[in-house]
Parts: sequence; structure tokens; C-alpha cells
Amino acid sequence: MNAEHTPKNLLVVGAGGIGTQLVELLVAGLRRVNLGGTVTLMDADIVEEGNLGHQKYSRDDIGHAKVTCLAQRLDDETSNLRVHGTVENLRTADQLQDADLVVVCVDRPEPRRLVHGLNVPWMDVRCSGDGWLVLSSQSAPALLDRLTPDHEPKSCQVEGALDAGNLEFGFAVAAAIGAQWALQQWRGKPTPVQSMGSITYGALGFPEVSA
Repeated sequence: MNAEHTPKNLLVVGAGGIGTQLVELLVAGLRRVNLGGTVTLMDADIVEEGNLGHQKYSRDDIGHAKVTCLAQRLDDETSNLRVHGTVENLRTADQLQDADLVVVCVDRPEPRRLVHGLNVPWMDVRCSGDGWLVLSSQSAPALLDRLTPDHEPKSCQVEGALDAGNLEFGFAVAAAIGAQWALQQWRGKPTPVQSMGSITYGALGFPEVSA
């Protein structure tokens, strides 16, 4: 391990399109630059056939807990970076207490709001179709409130798109930003603050909010 960096405990909430891509990128990246610590994956979902193609699972994973599949594939007991799975959904703030860093990439507002209340660095990573939205602990509280309304759970793919033969990759952009944020947090270097855009139409501006 690089002596100038302290090992981190990162919690990634959500193991869908964004979460699986993010963890794949981050774990490989951290090991490449020899940064140690723990990555814990939290999600109670089971792998289904409909997850294949835009989530990093294989047909052999179907019927098994998502985070168990990921942890078994990515963990390496010979490495100073370990990967663990917690088969549960984020429901209370107590589940977050051991994390130094948190990335939330689920499709529900309640876990996002729990993470927004933390006093440790966090990133909230979202997508829809070819678009992405990334917020962080450095974002303005009024912006967080405005962009985290009540809503029903949503897939990262636009409704009806897959049935029409279309798959969009906003989740991959969101995952790359989240992985970059986490690695730079590990290093104690400047990190992305927030970002919103579309692969097709480019970067988008944030709405103005009052302080």
C-alpha cells in the first residue's frame, strides 16, 4: 500500500447498472495504484435475466444475491483491497456508520436522503437512458432537496426502450464519474462535485436554487 494514503472503507449502495460498473472500474483502479482498504457492496436484490446486458452479471448468477456474486468475483484475499457484500437494502442511518466514504446508486429517494445526511464524503450517482446526474456532499443543500423529490423506483433504462430494441449507456458515464470520485477521495485529491448531462446532447446546466 502507498504509505502516504490511509486505507478507506467505502460503502457502495446499489448493485445495478451503475453500481456494478462503478465497482468493476474502481476495484481494478485501486489495485493498479496500490491503494488498500475495503469496498462493501449493499443491495438485497437477486440477479434476474432482465439484468443481463447492462449490469455486470452472467447467466450463472441468475437467482443469486447480486452483491454476493460481485464480491465473490472481485474479492482477492491476497490483496490489500478487499471486497465484501451485504445482502440488505439501506433503510436506516445505522447501516452507514462504519463507512468513511459512501456512493449511493439506487433508484429510490429514501436511501439517497439518508446518505445526504452523512458527515462523511458521499456521492449520489443517478442515470436515466443516456443521461446522468451526479451530486455530492459538496453540492448545495437546496439543490439536493430540489433534485430528490418523492418518486417511484425507476430503472436506468427508459420505460419500453429494451422492448423496442434500444439500450442506452448513461449508467456507464455515471459509474465512471463515481469511480473517479472515490479513487481521488482515497488519494486526498480534488474530486468531482456534481455533473449532469446526456451522451447525445452533452453537458447540461443545473437549475438555480436559493441559498
